[in-house]
Amino acid sequence: MIPWFIIKHYVQKHSKFSSCVAVLLVFTLLYYSYIKILFAAWSFIIGVAVSYCLLSAEMLVPNFLPMYSRKRKGDYGDDELAMMKTVCTVCGQRNCPRHRPELNILAFQPWTNIEIREKVNQALEEFGEIVMKEFVYTWYKDLSVDEEFTEELRTSIKFLTAVLFRRAKKLDIPNLITEKIIKAALQHLDCCIKAQKQVSDGRDIQQATLDYLGSDVHTAMWSRKAEVEYLRCLVESLFPYILKPEALHSKSMCTLVREILAGSVLLPAMDAIANPDMVNNLILIFLDDTPPPEATEPPSPYVPFLHTFTQHVDKTMSCLRLELKDILEQPVLLYSFMQFLKKEAAVNVLQFCLSCEDFNKRILSPDVSQSEFVELHSMAKDLYKSYCDPNALDRINFSEKIINELSDVINSPPEQIVRLRTSFTMFQAYEHAYDLLENTFLPLFHQSDDYYTMLCGDRSGSQSSRNSSRLAKKKDVLSNLGSKLKGVFKANTGEEKLHGLEFSDTDLALPTNSSSVHNDEDLDDDIIDKGHPKHDLSTWRVTIPMIGARPDPENMKRQYFVFIIEIGRADVPDGEAEKANWTVARKYGEFYVLEQKLTEFHGEFTDCLLPARKSFGTKNQDFIEGKKEVFELYLQKLLTKPNLKGSELLYSFLTSQSEFNTSFLPDINIGKFVKSMPMKLVKEKGQHLDPFLQAFSISTEAPKPRSSIPERRGSDASQRSTGSERLSSNLFGNNADCGFHPKKTSDRPPAGILEVEGVFDSLVYIASLVYNVPKWFYSLLMTLRILFKETLESFINWYINYKVSQVTQEHRLVSIIHLLRDVLFFDTDPPRTDDQKKTRLEETEQGCLDYVPKFFVAVIGNKIHEERTKSVLNILQQPKLNKQLSYVLLDILITELFPELLVEDKTVQ
Repeated sequence: MIPWFIIKHYVQKHSKFSSCVAVLLVFTLLYYSYIKILFAAWSFIIGVAVSYCLLSAEMLVPNFLPMYSRKRKGDYGDDELAMMKTVCTVCGQRNCPRHRPELNILAFQPWTNIEIREKVNQALEEFGEIVMKEFVYTWYKDLSVDEEFTEELRTSIKFLTAVLFRRAKKLDIPNLITEKIIKAALQHLDCCIKAQKQVSDGRDIQQATLDYLGSDVHTAMWSRKAEVEYLRCLVESLFPYILKPEALHSKSMCTLVREILAGSVLLPAMDAIANPDMVNNLILIFLDDTPPPEATEPPSPYVPFLHTFTQHVDKTMSCLRLELKDILEQPVLLYSFMQFLKKEAAVNVLQFCLSCEDFNKRILSPDVSQSEFVELHSMAKDLYKSYCDPNALDRINFSEKIINELSDVINSPPEQIVRLRTSFTMFQAYEHAYDLLENTFLPLFHQSDDYYTMLCGDRSGSQSSRNSSRLAKKKDVLSNLGSKLKGVFKANTGEEKLHGLEFSDTDLALPTNSSSVHNDEDLDDDIIDKGHPKHDLSTWRVTIPMIGARPDPENMKRQYFVFIIEIGRADVPDGEAEKANWTVARKYGEFYVLEQKLTEFHGEFTDCLLPARKSFGTKNQDFIEGKKEVFELYLQKLLTKPNLKGSELLYSFLTSQSEFNTSFLPDINIGKFVKSMPMKLVKEKGQHLDPFLQAFSISTEAPKPRSSIPERRGSDASQRSTGSERLSSNLFGNNADCGFHPKKTSDRPPAGILEVEGVFDSLVYIASLVYNVPKWFYSLLMTLRILFKETLESFINWYINYKVSQVTQEHRLVSIIHLLRDVLFFDTDPPRTDDQKKTRLEETEQGCLDYVPKFFVAVIGNKIHEERTKSVLNILQQPKLNKQLSYVLLDILITELFPELLVEDKTVQ
């Protein structure tokens, strides 16, 4: 049934037609004997109605040319980058609460599994070498000959390029051009034409357009300083996606990359793109109908992405960068590596490697007896249950082929274990686990505090005389690590003995006197309250299955709702169920108190944040129910943080039944509190404690006289790193010249979004807006729109995709990279003269006039054709307007490459 309001709408919209139908209906009822004559009238009425419905402006005929259609790039929900965020690379589980998401190798080596043509790779590496030579080695060679810094910078460049390459592959370029770029260009053209109509003769068109735009002027166009600041902020917003996670903690690295990209790459590039002479050259390239050059050589083989660009330092020769094979061979190093893997909840990978290696050695022995076959079969069964079974706690993400073959062997009689001699099952499993250790965990180990401590000793040696005296006795760091690692495995069981490798205190301990050991143990006992046993929160599991109601103490007739948190401990034996599971009730505000306290002691966890706190309506049941999943995920992420595995704050939040508020302080013995105050502060690993004490100490001193005061970002002083010669431009002046504030809004109505969708609508819009075509021709275009819009859209998308495939051929990509290299670094041609620019402009004008179809010129007339075409081309000769459009298009491209920025912006709003 058609709703009544729809019928009423169409009756009111077509009142005359409705009146005719009503009159005809009356005649039919009165003169029903003449039904044969009236039937012809009714047939005509029904035909008109059906034609109206089928051929309305909203109705479009399907594509007539299905052979010129293409498949759109769908959502890449299961590609490598998306899987990186949801599937754990260690155990293979989605949203794994045990391991960090960045453990996936693609998180810190995005070039993994990327292969490109050899010649393209050589061109990219050559371009990268020139960039390093021009922007880094020119000043770094005077500072040092050590290549470690430059190698780190090369890795960051490779990381950035690989991320951009992966994201560019996901771009739907035809859709981007036809639906977003063309629409933004028409919006810009619309504003320019409307501003042009409002100005008097002789006035600067680009200044008039900027005044017409008012507050809609792009932020980068406020002034040249605002432009540089905008590019800096843009680059900084991309850092979490284009830099390695550890590089984000290096201010010098971030500053260097930001200045190179913003000041030396993007700023000159935007100036070049907005240059009218460059625009004319691009138009001539577009109008050139010369066929592209054909490949003269066969395609080169595929090679790993930039594989030689970062091999300038022989890492194997560095005594500070140990290889995995060296770590596995030396017990002391292996013990330290195990300690790191425990924090990452990945010691099971190392255990499997050692067990599998022992298994392979035993099964390949020629003197294996029948009883040993039974023992090996039992050993293989234990390996499967511990590391391959889908429900195993220490499951490793092996391939299905390995799991199926091993399952088939262990379900067979013990004599069938010999099948593993001739198959590659166990060897492939060992290689998988070994590669996981070498490519994923070993780089993280090299960058961890555990590795630094192993090589150099404790960072906080100056704060404790006990540590300083112990460090002073160290003559060989790598061979005397035992006392620092003593008692590491107290939280877990059965790991001091790892597959035949035993660590005894006498083997690992340093020479220390009994008093120092006694003091350490006493101090450790003082740290922990009697009611709070030692704990390892990484073995805890939390869920929030429901919410509960509580009476409001301020009004007993009302109630509020709390989160019921269920906690389970995986490290408690099965016989102690009462200690393994319990529940805690927490109010909405208590979660934010926990976040505040953890931030004070540990700093902000950027990947683990609560949503913005609300002040009103937090006791509502629907509101609390909607926050249940968010808060559950927040607690689960906290338990995976290595820095929080022994946190007293998080422990008390999950165990104490009392309210967790800002005045919360664990119940401690006052006498022991004074004695253990230094260690009490270290207990929460207060990273911000030292800077606070230093800042507090400095604040008590009289300020020292300084020659100058640092200027804020955006001021004159902050632009010195960019260079005054780059900020000054005769072509662009000072952009819109309104400082760091937008222009005042003009009296014009706000610029709305054009209701233009696709290429056909854009052509109709240009015909009506720019050339003012006659009404009959406009009506003809709207009729053709019904018939051919879908066909034209499909063909244009296919054609753009075809052109993109041609441009991305190997020989053309190499030519483009070399052309960009020559323009940026080897352009020795003198600047183009005004006569040359004028000649190119005349060629562009003639090319644009000839490009317009002849039948269209006959419709509008030669005079209007020449006048309006030159008018549009004149808009493209305004450098400031070109730059306004360039930044709008840049924003579109950035948001397409990094859609996460839009999500973050909506979250902030």
